[in-house]
Amino acid sequence: MSGRSVSSAGMLLVALFAILLCGGTQAWITRRTTATSRFEPAIQVARNGPKMSDRCAVCHPGVCQDIAAAPHNRTLREGNDPDVRARFAGRSFQQGKSGPTVSFEDRAGQLWMKSDSYPDAIRVDWMFGSGRHALTPVSLLVNPHGATELVEGSVSWFHGDLLGATPGANLSKARGMASLGTPHDEATTQDCFGCHVTQLTMDQGRIRPEGLIRGVSCERCHPGGERHAESMEAGGPLLMERWSELSPLESVNRCGECHRRADHLTSQELSPERPVLVRFASIGLAMSPCFLKQDTVKAAGGNVPGGNVANGATRLDCLTCHDPHRSAEEPAEAFVQKCQQCHGTQPNQARVCSAPQSGTNCLPCHMPPVNVTDNLVLTDHWIRIRKPTDPPVAAPKTP
Repeated sequence: MSGRSVSSAGMLLVALFAILLCGGTQAWITRRTTATSRFEPAIQVARNGPKMSDRCAVCHPGVCQDIAAAPHNRTLREGNDPDVRARFAGRSFQQGKSGPTVSFEDRAGQLWMKSDSYPDAIRVDWMFGSGRHALTPVSLLVNPHGATELVEGSVSWFHGDLLGATPGANLSKARGMASLGTPHDEATTQDCFGCHVTQLTMDQGRIRPEGLIRGVSCERCHPGGERHAESMEAGGPLLMERWSELSPLESVNRCGECHRRADHLTSQELSPERPVLVRFASIGLAMSPCFLKQDTVKAAGGNVPGGNVANGATRLDCLTCHDPHRSAEEPAEAFVQKCQQCHGTQPNQARVCSAPQSGTNCLPCHMPPVNVTDNLVLTDHWIRIRKPTDPPVAAPKTP
């Protein structure tokens, strides 16, 4: 597999798509959704010695235990992982009646995928995704310059133990190599891996698998951990950036390094009618009136949802509702309580919704689950009064 090359035409198409996707935003969008911030590169520099998570656990055992079992820490697995093979091997998927059939098989403990529209099977080297919502197979190629490029599999596994078309893939008309997946160039490949690992080691553009630290663990979100640990061991100062010291916008954009930021898209793409935006929770939150107006609202009784903010002012960012060290699964009541800290009858609070059911659960109307694809249902984080043109709300799950 490593010797197979991506065609120059395929590379050109990918490059043109990237240029179109990354077009500039209008000035008002830039002002409201970006900030001068201390963004760290997605790809961490390789270093020798023990993993930082092991050093972190000396002082933070509870948090490290949580993150070890959290979805963030399971964002990259190998194609020979037994759990991966169990979900794919021996299964196939065909989109429509005329589309190619993509199937998966276990060959001596390694997952492979093949298409009835392409003569060769290709090895699944890695699997992107935690498995909470989906898993997407990835195969690695080497381009003519010796750099690593990936093919994003056209068929993914989804919650409910279903196989279906990977979001963005159109299998109904795909033929040849395209029926197996979408090729991505060297730069995009590094960006993709950078959001699924804590450390990515490169050698002249080629990924070194032996240097990967899989999953998103401590230092991916807390850069400078080694310097901090050394200072703590020597009895020195903290030397660690606190997320609470970031502005709400900086905090959301830090999550948006991987969950996407609004300035990654054009103004035309930033439309609440587009179901694909539901995949990018940080974009939705940054565009929400609740986020944009948080400086004008105070929380009930001075209780601040997102941390210690002077004068009882509110703070809304991703961490207001989610502990990134744990799974996001919580009862709806926990999230409704966050809403009610800002929406109430006290002075300077945001007004209360007039809908009769809002006192018990405001989420179905303002943050409903949406069908992003046939098999992918996600919560819409663009908090707003929804319009008839907005993506349809997903049907309730049957018990």
